[in-house]
Amino acid sequence: MGKGHRLAFILVCLVGCCYADDATSDSNKPTGTQTWIDKLKKDLLVNYDRNARPTQHYNVTNLDLKITIRHVDIDEENSIFSMYGWVKMGWLDTRLTWNPEDYGGLRSVVFPSYYLWDPEMNMHSMTLESTGSSFIGTANVRVSFDGMHNCTERLSFKSFCEMNFRRWPFDTQHCSVVVGKTADDDTIQIRTLPAEWEKIGQINPMWEIVSVAVEKYQSPVEVRYEKYNGYQYGIVVRRKVQIFNSTIIAPAIVLILMSLASFWLPAHSSEKVLLNCINAAIVSAYLLFFTIHLPLLATRTPLIVMFFSNSLYLTAFSLVLSVIIVNMVKTKHCRPLHPYIKGFISLPGVGMFAWIGSSQKMTATDDEDWSGELKNDTLTGESCSSSADEASQVQLGIQQDWIQFAVIMERICFVVYVFLYSVMAASYLH
Repeated sequence: MGKGHRLAFILVCLVGCCYADDATSDSNKPTGTQTWIDKLKKDLLVNYDRNARPTQHYNVTNLDLKITIRHVDIDEENSIFSMYGWVKMGWLDTRLTWNPEDYGGLRSVVFPSYYLWDPEMNMHSMTLESTGSSFIGTANVRVSFDGMHNCTERLSFKSFCEMNFRRWPFDTQHCSVVVGKTADDDTIQIRTLPAEWEKIGQINPMWEIVSVAVEKYQSPVEVRYEKYNGYQYGIVVRRKVQIFNSTIIAPAIVLILMSLASFWLPAHSSEKVLLNCINAAIVSAYLLFFTIHLPLLATRTPLIVMFFSNSLYLTAFSLVLSVIIVNMVKTKHCRPLHPYIKGFISLPGVGMFAWIGSSQKMTATDDEDWSGELKNDTLTGESCSSSADEASQVQLGIQQDWIQFAVIMERICFVVYVFLYSVMAASYLH
């Protein structure tokens, strides 16, 4: 073959190759109004079975799971915990892979979830309300060219939560949420990521999220012979208590001070009876407030309710003691104290402890009144002794002992009340 024929043969081959390349490239391009995305979806979904797991039956499909919490709420009357946020899932499906250069550089595409395999992740059967049996039932899935699937779905559900009102209104509730899949085998391996919560997005003025803990959960569910494999999210929420510091704690401190102040009023003062009556009325009003606002079916009585309830008992006892003290001081006593009692109140330590001073001793006006009454009683024959001078001295001494005994009783009760209130406050604030 001559050089001319060889050159002609080479030119024909080159033209044929170029024509073949052009034909191939044209066949890969979308036709008409079809886009690269349309062509990619059409090519990927050919012979695609959404009911088949995206791997061999003997392999494990790894599913990444992450929950982002934006809002929580608690229905205290019905012990229902509500949570709102996002569920993010990712898995690999090697059946849906492509070369971006063959589709105009397209590296990812969004598919409606009903076209693709569904991992059927759902909530535990104790859930009251949820977005459906599976999270991605109505969501869109973004598929990357390497077969990685990513789906983000809204999370909105309610579940039961065992409430503990022991430390109300400074209580912290522990609620749990189980996310997983009911399956008889381990073909799907769930790999959870640390949960997040957006503090800025929390608009609930009553509750705030303190922490979220994630642990493996495997437990039989109500359906026999089936196991629910997943993860349990332990969510700790705390009640916001700024307003309760002003509406409950401050009044409680004032009531304690008023109750203790009644023991330092003069022994003959009737205002201490009125002060204790006011305290009893206020404490009763608070107990009524707790009855209205607290769930009646609470398993444990809140400490704050027990505090006010015990305060009501102490106030009632203080009221009775005040009445006895006032009558003891204002009554004229002809009989002296028992020698044992008189010896006890005569001890130096008891006198200093009781802060005995001018408040115990009668004033000059009181002496004159008592002396005048005793003299009148002597003239009319109604005195306790035969001699007016001796009677006045003896009577004043007896009355002074009774007043001293009344003051000591109040001081002792004051110390006892301080101890009781301290124990009650420590048990609540512990």
